[in-house]
Amino acid sequence: MKSTILLFSGLAVAALLSACAGSNSGENLEVPTNLPPICRDIDFVEQPDMREMCGVRTVRTLAYKNIPQQRYLIKPQETSIVKSNGKIELRFQNSLPLYLDGPIADELEFSQQKRLEKIKNSYDYHEIYNKGVERIRIFKMGIPTDKGNTYEFCFRIPEKKGNARTRSVAMGNHIEALSCADFDRLVAENAKTK
Repeated sequence: MKSTILLFSGLAVAALLSACAGSNSGENLEVPTNLPPICRDIDFVEQPDMREMCGVRTVRTLAYKNIPQQRYLIKPQETSIVKSNGKIELRFQNSLPLYLDGPIADELEFSQQKRLEKIKNSYDYHEIYNKGVERIRIFKMGIPTDKGNTYEFCFRIPEKKGNARTRSVAMGNHIEALSCADFDRLVAENAKTK
């Protein structure tokens, strides 16, 4: 008799725990920002058995809100936006992160569901040869937000100087912010010279 009561109480506890797990929104999950590509499209709320393999862990206290959250962009590949400590940074592969200022920080959502949606951004890349000698690599990104606005950011990729053994080359590119007015001027000047 005692064993059947224990069995039923154990089943009731298991049912209660599974019901609570199904209503979890994923806010207590710490998803690393360096996920391998195979783990990026996994919903860790729906598939909790994949958490350990992908390095996702459960945070015990919800008061800890310093967990970096990440969303990937469509272009260029491996580019993402990471929110940490209330700041947003743009991360390119093999480059140092760039901080994005302005209202975009409040208009992007980083929930567990939004993490699985890639941001459908625009990407306009140009290589300009100034007087046939100097190569200028510039690009413009239009990043749409969840509120329906699109913000444009322009960047310049400086040429690497020094030999391959220097520390700056080993750390990757130092992409520089560029005003979009300068970007448009350089593209227009390049179109006239062709």
